[in-house]
Amino acid sequence: MEDDTVNISDSDEAKASTSRLLKAIENWAGKESQKSELGLTGFAAALSSQIIAFERFSEKDCRLCSGLLGSISKVKQHIDKEHKKFDSEIDKMHIKFAQEMEELDLKIIRDRKEFKNYLISLIYAEEYNKLRLSVSNIYNLLEAKSKFEDIQDLENQINELKHQLALASQKSSS
Repeated sequence: MEDDTVNISDSDEAKASTSRLLKAIENWAGKESQKSELGLTGFAAALSSQIIAFERFSEKDCRLCSGLLGSISKVKQHIDKEHKKFDSEIDKMHIKFAQEMEELDLKIIRDRKEFKNYLISLIYAEEYNKLRLSVSNIYNLLEAKSKFEDIQDLENQINELKHQLALASQKSSS
């Protein structure tokens, strides 16, 4: 009786629905990755929100959706570039403020507007760093899964070949 039970979650219909969902996500990601820099940042934020559980996608699905990996690669490059830009700005400001501090004999920095820009850059650098780490993790997960061979598929293929070999041996023995 146990052989007659059907697991709905593993049914062909459920797998097909999951594949269609992944294709829709791949199409959405493709469109998002074509947006302006601000749009790419928004795309990174959406990916980082963990609304989509990328770790739940099978290795086979990841291999079939190379466009998704490409889209995430593009946004990853954008976020890396933005993070480096703000990191560089902060480094420059650190040098400038250190020089000003020396010049002013440790007095308060004169240009409050520039100091405010420094603080804003610090905030953006931290945000881009968080986005960079999150998007990098998603990219690395999908890339690893897309390169991972589905062991169950390989075992099924081996068993099928063994079965065909056994049939061929029986025919040649007859």
